[in-house]
Order: sequence, then C-alpha cells, then structure tokens
Amino acid sequence: MGLISAIQNKTEEVRARERIRPLLESRMMRDILLEIGQRGIEKLDPQSVPLEMRDRAAKMAAECGTAGLHQSVIREVILDEAGIVLYAGNDEVAFRYADYNYENIQDTDALPAVAQYLVQHLRGYYNISRTFYTVPKRGGRATAEKTKQVFICRHHEDTPFDPQPTQKQKLF
Repeated sequence: MGLISAIQNKTEEVRARERIRPLLESRMMRDILLEIGQRGIEKLDPQSVPLEMRDRAAKMAAECGTAGLHQSVIREVILDEAGIVLYAGNDEVAFRYADYNYENIQDTDALPAVAQYLVQHLRGYYNISRTFYTVPKRGGRATAEKTKQVFICRHHEDTPFDPQPTQKQKLF
C-alpha cells in the first residue's frame, strides 16, 4: 500500500510540474518577473519581519547596515483564471492571459504552485492563501476542493505571519 501511494504522489508531482511549466517559461512570466525587478526594493520594514525573527534581522542590520536588508515593494499579488495582478503602492499592474494569446486557465489548482514560484522572486515575507469552491467527485460520494483565486499578501502586524498556505498543500 505504501509503495502505491508513493508512486501516485510522484506522478501527481510530475503532473503539477507539467501543468505549470508552460506558464513559468512563458513570456508573460518573464514580463512579471521583470516588472517585479523594475519595481525595485525598499528597506526592510521591521513590521514585516515576524516577531521570532526580529532579533536575527536586527543582528544582520548591525553587521551589514540596513543596505543589506531590502524587500520587494510589491504588497499584493492575485492569481486567478484570467490573469495575474501585481499591486505596488497605489499602482495596479495586470497581466492577462488573453493579452499574451493564452486562453484562461481552466485548471486553477496549478495556481498555488505558481504563487509559490513568484514568492521565491519577491523579497520580504509573504502569506499565500486561496479561495476555493467544492465540486462532487466522480461517483458522488465525496467532494473535492477546487482553487478559485490565490492571494499573495505582504506580511504586516495586522496580518499575522503564516509561512504556510491557509490549507496545507503539497505542491512539489
């Protein structure tokens, strides 16, 4: 039984990677990462550092000055079936799949993995959460959760830091 589930998990990981690979390698993603890079960085806001990590951040600041502590100016990113939207300050930059001659994403369950990929390129501390809806599984005995939207929000004191998605999801 353990071997079967291990094989199934591996194939699900491969399927998840294959589903998001075209998006991660697309011109759209390059444009998004370029936009994130051009948005620049700002000095690390102490409020965006979790309480348990503030001592370490203060030590780093003392060692290398505040020049070494920077974070992205992006405060929020929303991913849904139509596109990806970046919010930086008062600016809203939308990247719509239709603008890149892609169709809307039907299988939005791949979006949490794309969000995790984006967080690796954003500097600072971010929470990833999602909204979902339920659909009946084949046979009608149970329901499955399908992703609707994924939110990446920069952490501040009024939004407690949680490094895990709202619901634990094994992406890769």
